[in-house]
Amino acid sequence: MEKDFDIVLLLDTYGGLLTDKQQRICDMYYNLDYSLAEISQIEHTTRQAVRDGIGKACQKLLGFEQRIGISGMRQRSIAAIEQARRDANSPALRQLTEKLFDIWEINNGI
Repeated sequence: MEKDFDIVLLLDTYGGLLTDKQQRICDMYYNLDYSLAEISQIEHTTRQAVRDGIGKACQKLLGFEQRIGISGMRQRSIAAIEQARRDANSPALRQLTEKLFDIWEINNGI
């Protein structure tokens, strides 16, 4: 199973909507870089059960994003802010884009 950065972003956005077990195994797999075998030992289950659990969790995360779209909006906002930073020609405009980015970060990109 390929570890995908997009899934990490979706996990950050929608992880709270997963079951406790799905959150736990996805955190170990994607954020802590544990192997399926290591997770299966910790969870006292089979490697295949961990693999299936991660797959189901990923499908849920993708479904949430398809319906709600918060992660995509966050990525588009980051791209727009970065473009504004690059295009800022004056110190005042650079300061304004930094202020907007700070506000955006405080609100978790929403």
